[in-house]
Amino acid sequence: MGRASSGILFAFFALVVVARGESTAPYPTGTGVPDTTFQPVRSRSVQNPGVVTLDFAVGEDDPKPEHSPPDSPGGDSLSLPEDHANSDGSDWPALQSVSYFQSPSSGTPEAVAGEIASDRFQGAFSSQGNRFDVGIDLYSAPEFEGGLIVFGKDVAMKIGGYVKADFIYDFNPIDSTDSFVTTSIPVGAPQRTNTRFHARQTRLSFDTRWASDERVVQIFVEGDFFSVNDDFRLRHAYGEVGRLIVGRTWTTFTDVNAAPATLDFEGSVSSVNRRQAQARWTQPILDDALTLAVAVENPEFIIEAPDGVVGEERSPAPDFVSRLRLEGDWSQFQIAGLLRKGGFQPEGQSVLTGTAWGVNLTGVVLLSEGFKVYSQVVFGEGIGSYRGLPDAAPTGANTSEQLPMFGWMVGTTHDWTDTLSSNFTYAENQLDNTTFQATDAVHRTTYLAANLLWNPLDRVTVGAEYLYGIRQNRDGASGAAHRLQASFIFDLP
Repeated sequence: MGRASSGILFAFFALVVVARGESTAPYPTGTGVPDTTFQPVRSRSVQNPGVVTLDFAVGEDDPKPEHSPPDSPGGDSLSLPEDHANSDGSDWPALQSVSYFQSPSSGTPEAVAGEIASDRFQGAFSSQGNRFDVGIDLYSAPEFEGGLIVFGKDVAMKIGGYVKADFIYDFNPIDSTDSFVTTSIPVGAPQRTNTRFHARQTRLSFDTRWASDERVVQIFVEGDFFSVNDDFRLRHAYGEVGRLIVGRTWTTFTDVNAAPATLDFEGSVSSVNRRQAQARWTQPILDDALTLAVAVENPEFIIEAPDGVVGEERSPAPDFVSRLRLEGDWSQFQIAGLLRKGGFQPEGQSVLTGTAWGVNLTGVVLLSEGFKVYSQVVFGEGIGSYRGLPDAAPTGANTSEQLPMFGWMVGTTHDWTDTLSSNFTYAENQLDNTTFQATDAVHRTTYLAANLLWNPLDRVTVGAEYLYGIRQNRDGASGAAHRLQASFIFDLP
């Protein structure tokens, strides 16, 4: 594990230690402290009736706190006897205190965190989108309520993530052993099978929010281990206040609510799974159901140069992206547009540029409370890199042009019971090649996924998924692959 990984994990454990109290060291020997469960006593601060303090008395034989007369309408204060100490005079900590912000009308300690997360630190964040609680969601950030939430003065941080272990068996050759990337299916390769176990999709996230001038500011950082040598890598890192979001997150060109609920990390061949740095403004139109978002985003290009031409891709301008989204209780529809300017600089020459564009149409409809259907159509010219394909390719010895791309997807997710769900996804993607590309250049890919998921316990998911993919090259030759994948997911509360 790299230094960045170690640093982040060290900070995480340090934060947990701080949240638990000032002292976590074992009690000195001879104190007579029995190994028992902490017994909570609830009280309300007189100075700040919006703060509830849980005092955990340690040891069933310890001196118990004596209640003083009530000094606030919200409850009692606690005081300890002046001679509260061990019989041997040792100075071990008898109390640990954890503070939660709450309104005077809230109830149990468990409800305190939920109320605060919902009322004090929730905001109309454009990054959240419309959640449809059907099947599994491995794309959205964890909801900001319950679980591991650390509170401070006007600030709170939710620690989220999950552990995901994947057990994969390939019946046919495919070069991407950890995710089902159909472009990596070799054409004409000798038959082989492969077994692969890993937990690289495991994630850890930190969602921090604070109140500032009657607004809630959010910063969200998330990473996983899906990288070379399983190093911790950055997935999301952005800040959001009001209608502005700045940082690295899902491109405005995509719609994660229409993403397939697959156990496979790669997902559909047409889905736009790109995360990149950006500055985005989201503006409601007429009401909150209809919103317009505009963004400038980091450009990345894949350009195939003519044979014998040496050079590098250039990014003379950012990607300009906008989307129009209509949200309802039972549906969501989005149209997104992309305009970009790509460049290529031959060695010793000036930069050659070209304009590219794309459109992404997505829709999600709840046919019933536990039955969701989703679809997508994406097309444009010079947007292949949004799917890991070339944006431009040679048309002659010294010329190139943008490649047209067209993809589509349909799928459905169904909750059969409270603990059983399934997903089915089918997608195709096609790139219009030029005659000057290699004969084994990718022309068309097909993706099919079907799974069954079971939740035997709260926040524990066990699932099995069948995957099928086809790769067809420019010369018409093709290859296919079958895969079975079993996954175990343990979500943080």
